[in-house]
Amino acid sequence: MKLFPDALLCLLAASSGLAIGCSNNSDRQSISGTVTFEGQPLKKGVISFVPLAGTSSPTAGANIVDGQFAIPAEGGAFVGSFLVTIKAFRPTGKKIRDPMWDTMVDEYKQYLPSRYNSASEEEVNIQRGEANRFEFALASQ
Repeated sequence: MKLFPDALLCLLAASSGLAIGCSNNSDRQSISGTVTFEGQPLKKGVISFVPLAGTSSPTAGANIVDGQFAIPAEGGAFVGSFLVTIKAFRPTGKKIRDPMWDTMVDEYKQYLPSRYNSASEEEVNIQRGEANRFEFALASQ
């Protein structure tokens, strides 16, 4: 799998801000919290809050750094229910060819169990005027 985590993290952060001009931004809520994996702060990853049916909001997302994430109100979500996805990447130890630059680069693989990302069922409610602070304790089993 050819993934470049820093570029992916930046792309997610940028794409979550694309809808900023679509509604009244004063209704957006900030979101913050912590993410641990196997009892330790998740060193680096991406968290997304995807609106569920009945919630009219853009997706909000942030980078996770040393177990912490923060989404300011201007990039946050509207009040409602959201599916949470969390991804983290690490090098596989292999080199692969980057077709864009025709160079060899490190290969990265998403290593968190699918129940935290592609098969996530983790839901949270974003409230108006609340702290909207969440803690996610992830485990491999």
